[in-house]
Amino acid sequence: MPGIPWEVIEHRLKINPDAKPVRQKPQRQSVERQDFIRQEVRKLLDAGFIEEVHHPEWLANPVVVPKANGKLRMCIDYTSLNKACPPDPYPLPRIDQIVDSTSGCELLSFLDAYSGFHQIRVNEEDKRHTAFVTVDGLYCYVVMPYGLRNALPTFLRGMNFTFCDLIRNIVEVYVDDIVVKTREGSTLLEDLTLVFDRLRATRTKLNPEKCVFGVSAGKLLGFLVSHRGIKANPTKIRAIEAMRPPACIKDLQKLTWSLAALSRFISRLGERALPFFKLLRKSGSFIWTEEAEQAFQELKQHLTTLPIMVAPEPGETLYLYLAATSKVVSMVLVAE
Repeated sequence: MPGIPWEVIEHRLKINPDAKPVRQKPQRQSVERQDFIRQEVRKLLDAGFIEEVHHPEWLANPVVVPKANGKLRMCIDYTSLNKACPPDPYPLPRIDQIVDSTSGCELLSFLDAYSGFHQIRVNEEDKRHTAFVTVDGLYCYVVMPYGLRNALPTFLRGMNFTFCDLIRNIVEVYVDDIVVKTREGSTLLEDLTLVFDRLRATRTKLNPEKCVFGVSAGKLLGFLVSHRGIKANPTKIRAIEAMRPPACIKDLQKLTWSLAALSRFISRLGERALPFFKLLRKSGSFIWTEEAEQAFQELKQHLTTLPIMVAPEPGETLYLYLAATSKVVSMVLVAE
């Protein structure tokens, strides 16, 4: 994996000159985790992603965290370094707009950048500041590691440079998730050719295990999109249906966060969830009320009949329906 040329994009830390360098003390790790870190460091060295460093000013510790699939991942605790770097205000694309523009296409191709962040190199002067300590020595990243502040905006800049005029036309990009939109099946190969030409030009590599080409439906950013429209993710629906009534304020917050992810599919959500918001505003000990329990069960029942949403066509006549109470106003745009 040669990486994206530095002329296209590279990551700069922009450390505050008044910030005092922090060298974290080595943390104790179990023997099993030390062995896992050794294996990961060996892989990174073989791939040319890290190199040994001497006398670094900044030093962080590796942290082993579980992934969603049950496997382990080695991350670096860049908390101290991130505090010294001002945030990059580069805007993130809006998920709802990406999903809306993708629905209704006859064919979709889902692409995934292979170890996306590692395809961008760190500026030569900044790489020694990414140093981390292991039982075998000190290393720093040559490529952009996960966990660095502003790594996400840097990667988005690279993707926007790669696809530029293709974005919102036949391509949608959110971080390392790339979707090729084919309105008519006959243009699939033509669309993919344009996309792969751009990827080759910037030496961006894909993960073949996570790429799917020319399908009529697929999962995108937590939604199911197809030529018919946008459906709610069944996994999120089942998660709410399997929930027990909240026993504390944290459980209630988890419930409201889950509902927010499905908000566009639930009619009059503000009205249905009003008993939950009342409990969130109350001070003192948490008490699950009968009103909240009734609303909870009604929401579970409503989740079994969620609609398929469709993005409006240009020039299409839309009707605005309002549902207003003394405390909540809801609306929906409908095309007959």
